[in-house]
Order: sequence, then C-alpha cells, then structure tokens
Amino acid sequence: WLPLGRYRVMRWYEIKERADKLRALNFIIGGRGIGKTYGTLDYIINSGKTFIYLRNTETQLQESSTEFGNPFKRWNRDHDRNIIIKSERKHCMIYDFTAEDQPRLIGYAAALSTFSNLRGVDLSDVDLVIFDEFIERRTLAFQQFEAFANFYETVSRNRELLGEDPLQVFLLSNAQKL
Repeated sequence: WLPLGRYRVMRWYEIKERADKLRALNFIIGGRGIGKTYGTLDYIINSGKTFIYLRNTETQLQESSTEFGNPFKRWNRDHDRNIIIKSERKHCMIYDFTAEDQPRLIGYAAALSTFSNLRGVDLSDVDLVIFDEFIERRTLAFQQFEAFANFYETVSRNRELLGEDPLQVFLLSNAQKL
C-alpha cells in the first residue's frame, strides 16, 4: 500500500489480505495491470510451498520460460531475487538462482493442453497452483474444463483422504468485457 493523503492506494492486488477467505479454487478476474499475477506470485513464493505455474498452451508455457516472457521478472527486480522457468521436455522446472551455491527447485510449470501426457507423475509435493490467464478470448483446440478437472485430480491425488490440506488453485484472468 502507498500513502496518498489520508487514503491508502493499493500498489498491486494483495492476496495475503484475503488469506482467511481462500479456498481450494480461487478465481481472480480483474482489469489489466492491477497486479493479479504479481500479487499471487508474491503470496505463493512467500508461502515457501512448492507450486505449479500453469498456462493454457505449450506456446504460452515456452514463452514464459524465456527472459522476455518470464512472469517473475518484475517480482525478481523488486525483491532482488533470480527466479526463472527452465524448459524440460513437455514441462518446466522453476528454480530460484538467488543463492550463490545451488539453484533451489521451488516449483514446476506446465501447459494444460499437454498435461494429459504427464498424468502418471507424482506431484504430491505441490500445494499451490497459479493458472495464469485461464480465460482465453479464442476457442482452444482442447476441452479446457475436462483438461483442468483431470489436471486437478492428478495433482491433488487423494491428499485430503490422507489428512492433508486440499490443493489450492488461483485462476487468474483479465476481465473480458465490462
């Protein structure tokens, strides 16, 4: 928050202020540039929990793993960190290269469109998901809801039956119409 006279102006969308209201599925839809991704990344990184950064398509995922498209770029600069997405086959790994010694694995990244190829993997270490730009203005070449339901089941993998907290997902998007 930044002071502005007697009012306080929000710098970016603050999820941590709503932490007591968060559930398994959290939809955050709003105007462009209000910091939905930034605020969610801030909340997730500061949680210290392993997470998945999810995009709809392989093209979007690959672009996120470049210096140009790195979704952590602004957050890194503001927090003097070096978090990047490194591409590996049909998925990516998210590393924090801030420390001098070894890069630390903090999460994974994947495309919803090709996630069905990864269904047999063990993602029991994942507690949080950020699904960035989940609403598309165009028709997708796959059934998004069915793919998301399968993704959630694969990552969640009966954790609640084992007494663990449910997988928490943040679905982010710009508003498409006023």
